[in-house]
Amino acid sequence: MTEVLIGDVPGEFVSPGTSPSAAVLLLHGTASQRDEVGGLYTRLAAALAERGIASLRIDFAGCGESGRPQTDFTVTSELADAAAAVAWLQSQPAVSPDRVAVLGMSQGGMIALLLAASDPSLSGLVTWSAGVLTPSELSSAFPGLLADGAPSAVVDLGYRRFEFSRQWLEEFRSMDLAGAALDLRMSLLAVCGSADTVVDPAASLRLVSGVESADRTLVQLPDADHVFNVLSNDAVAQRLLAVTTDWLVATLAG
Repeated sequence: MTEVLIGDVPGEFVSPGTSPSAAVLLLHGTASQRDEVGGLYTRLAAALAERGIASLRIDFAGCGESGRPQTDFTVTSELADAAAAVAWLQSQPAVSPDRVAVLGMSQGGMIALLLAASDPSLSGLVTWSAGVLTPSELSSAFPGLLADGAPSAVVDLGYRRFEFSRQWLEEFRSMDLAGAALDLRMSLLAVCGSADTVVDPAASLRLVSGVESADRTLVQLPDADHVFNVLSNDAVAQRLLAVTTDWLVATLAG
């Protein structure tokens, strides 16, 4: 494991020790951090390395080890950070630049979708608890946030307090996820939980149904919540990791 700094974006690169290898960029969800809830990304990085795939996980602005203010966390900044991370991965001698995929969880999955739709050099997209939210779903998310006209607001998310900017809210609500899906041409895996009450599992179905790619897979894990029960029933999380790892190995095979 190697700590890296890509501009002002901190991250951790895990290499399998074989060169050049395929690689996966891991993007965390809203106000989370690069290891993700329950260490899901740490565990995925280890599983991928055992199967010969490198990974890079980063902290978005105001998250994890990031030194930037929380109000710098916007859709624009997330996309810029993710694009810089892809470029960094593709420049590494230990990475095969034509075998790089991106994976995102929750909002990170939506950022991954937007990134993949704009970067044809990527070889695959994986979403966890994400997909195509409708405009009404986006507009109704975070009800009442910044309704008072303030430039930012601190929100208690349950797992942490975070200061959201008006720019983030406006950009979040205006994401064209359906349009991005139409532009997607690479292999796709969408994983969701049937008991997810944060992002409707239908969003994953919309994503898989809305892409042109012939290589598209939807996996719905029974009784799994938004974080795949990682905090309550690790067997579900283990299934998530196994399905994802197997798919990435098959998709990124040299």
